[in-house]
Amino acid sequence: MKKILAFCLAAAMVLGGCGKGTENTEGETAQADGLTVVTSFYPVYLLAANVTDGVEGVTLKNMTQPQTGCLHDYELTTEDMKTLEGADVLFINGLGMESFLDKVMGQYPDLFIVDTSTGSVTLEGDDHGHAHEGEEEGEEEVNAHIWLNPSNGVKQAEVICDALSQADPTNADKYAANTATFAESMESVIAQAEAIQAAPGTEVAVFHEGFPYLTELCGLEVGVGIYADENEEPSAKEMAEAAEEIKEDGIKLLLAADDAGMKYAETLAAETGATVVELNPITSGELNKDVYRLGMERNLQTLAKALS
Repeated sequence: MKKILAFCLAAAMVLGGCGKGTENTEGETAQADGLTVVTSFYPVYLLAANVTDGVEGVTLKNMTQPQTGCLHDYELTTEDMKTLEGADVLFINGLGMESFLDKVMGQYPDLFIVDTSTGSVTLEGDDHGHAHEGEEEGEEEVNAHIWLNPSNGVKQAEVICDALSQADPTNADKYAANTATFAESMESVIAQAEAIQAAPGTEVAVFHEGFPYLTELCGLEVGVGIYADENEEPSAKEMAEAAEEIKEDGIKLLLAADDAGMKYAETLAAETGATVVELNPITSGELNKDVYRLGMERNLQTLAKALS
């Protein structure tokens, strides 16, 4: 079985491969005869964009289309597979997020795949019907939405930096400098989160799998979690129990994204008198490296305002 590499790429991976042309597409840094880097989906793209910013010879592409829904059940398109043609490396989030990985490995057995989750601090996941890659139904899950903790975002960027530095040692200093700049910017984001710190025991309800990473940053506890997507909905019983718990525990804030979970948050808000707070899971948006930092900052600003 082909290895998924956490840090190093094999020495056989060389720059200047045959057949690489010059592309000028939004979100891509295009140079002929360079290194073609592909990311599995949007948040990994943003992290890689910070690491590769301004480095000549690197073509950065995002494989799947940016989306607000759950990526666990994503079906690869013909266009997605074409994106991998000529790629030197594929960076993935890992932790079961990419359920399509077996198909990619089967069609491109020589493609180097780097798992960016190495070294990240994870939270326990909620089993709400998904069986991720390598898991049996009902098996304990890890919450794969690690990028919503800025410290993990830095870890992921460092993994990307290490891999690219070994693949492209000529530009290793540039990758390192970019990563250091990104890490410095995340220090201010982390400080912003630490400044919020809700009163001990403050509970919220969350309607997106990634938001527990945000709530933990701010000292909030998840009292209720309703996770829905286009393929599954919470039952009437689950909604009734959630409403009862929100009332009993005095939960005032319902944290939702602009996705399938929003309507359930709004329904429970109407029943309980709680307030819906919209946050950004950073799974869609412009292909711009600054979106990650700006998205995290705005999430924290929104939480601070809601808590005040």
